Amino acid sequence: MHHHGNSASHFASTISNSSQRSRIAVALAILLALLATAGPWALSPASAATAGTILGTSTPAGLIQHKDSSGVEVGTRFTARSDGEASGMRFWKGENAAGSHTGTLWSSNGTKLAGATFSSETGSGWQKADFDKKVKLTAGTTYVVSYYATKGRYAATQNYTGKSLSSDLSIAAGAGVFKYGSTTRFPTETYKNSMYWVDVVFTATSAATPAPTPTTPPVTPTPTTPPVTPTPTTPPVTPTPTPTTPPVTPPTTPPAAGFPSAANTGVPSGTALTDYTGPCRITTAGTVIDAKRVNCGTLTIAANGVQITRSVINGGVYNDDSGSGSFAISDSQIDVGNKAGTGIGDVNFTATRVHITGGNRSVNCYRDCTLAASYVHGQFRDSTGVFHESGVRMGSGSVIRGNTIACDAPDVAPDAGCSAALTGYGDFAVVQNNIIDGNLFVAGSGGYCTYGGSTPGKPYSNGTRDIRFTNNVWQRGSNGKCGSYGPITSFDTNAPGNVWSNNKWDDGTAVAAAN
Repeated sequence: MHHHGNSASHFASTISNSSQRSRIAVALAILLALLATAGPWALSPASAATAGTILGTSTPAGLIQHKDSSGVEVGTRFTARSDGEASGMRFWKGENAAGSHTGTLWSSNGTKLAGATFSSETGSGWQKADFDKKVKLTAGTTYVVSYYATKGRYAATQNYTGKSLSSDLSIAAGAGVFKYGSTTRFPTETYKNSMYWVDVVFTATSAATPAPTPTTPPVTPTPTTPPVTPTPTTPPVTPTPTPTTPPVTPPTTPPAAGFPSAANTGVPSGTALTDYTGPCRITTAGTVIDAKRVNCGTLTIAANGVQITRSVINGGVYNDDSGSGSFAISDSQIDVGNKAGTGIGDVNFTATRVHITGGNRSVNCYRDCTLAASYVHGQFRDSTGVFHESGVRMGSGSVIRGNTIACDAPDVAPDAGCSAALTGYGDFAVVQNNIIDGNLFVAGSGGYCTYGGSTPGKPYSNGTRDIRFTNNVWQRGSNGKCGSYGPITSFDTNAPGNVWSNNKWDDGTAVAAAN
């Protein structure tokens, strides 16, 4: 006992020394720090979480670098599985993707939540930028992350079947979305379940995990601040599943009753044909070609008042923009063949009850022409991806009335196939003063079945006027949309003289104009 008494007295005198007290305080502080960060007493604060992404950092698989140079917003629709914070975004850039790029984080209804500017891009590969502000994301809520490519040429993988690599973020079929336009627009359209390789940088948050009670030493560190659960900016919304768009298959049935078909266009039954032996460039006004089989490749019209009736043209009929000729063709068959080319073009012509197949463009109505009661379809298979087939292209002064118009050339990977049954782009002149009346637009004809003349980003996209769509019918087809995306796009309802009236689906319901 005496020994212990002396030991206690000695310990008391030792810790009374200020220097010793200081060293003990330091040791206790070190012990507490170790207990808070190591061993079975370690905490798991939200701040220790690491940022994750949907698509990882590897080079995308099955990549297509699109040749389209129009301005377009492309992105990814995703759902947060956990509460967390989005701090930035990424996208995959191909070697030919010129121009500046800006990014956006959107709510599911198109409200902009944050923006990003890609200011230090490399020549290709993953590009990263921070958002202008961090955004809290709510578990169970759907968002869209996208970037605007001023000169197109975005990367894509069609028929994407990959899954999210993040346990905190999910994607569904049809996650890739896009929207064409001259500025950033909320992307909502899909195509062939494509993934456009746009990604978000996300950090999940959670409450601190309570520390287990240790047996020794008897010290339980206490966090300096209680765990904080982030308050969502919007109430949780149950995401609406994105439907998978079925592939568009060209129709196998003939056009609807009452519209032109192979049975009521082309050379009348019983007509005896003989070979045409005249010139392939017609320079005599009033020339008549009747009941002939013409094998010129291109029959060029360089005289006024040329008449072609009850004939088969193996190739095309062409009048250039010099103003030196005009022609009318009726009750005839035109077959451009399995190659690029135009069936009828380009100015000062009237075509009636003509059956047109082959080539990449069935009819080019650049200026002052009429196409009536004719059947347009069967464009060639383009394995190069250069031509982007179409049924009829309108420029100005067109009357397109009472026809069956299809673009049913097969799609060829990665990016070849039909643009539309009817196009009007403004590449070379303003699209204006056109009547499109009483036609049947066949389902499966490209991305959209028709274009209305005001396609953004074209050299002559401004000034479109007097485009009149009246009494037309669009087939719904297997996906209910006519084209992959819809029946019509780029029709400006506010342009002077533009008219949209009595346009219907083949089931009788109204088709709405689409800007």
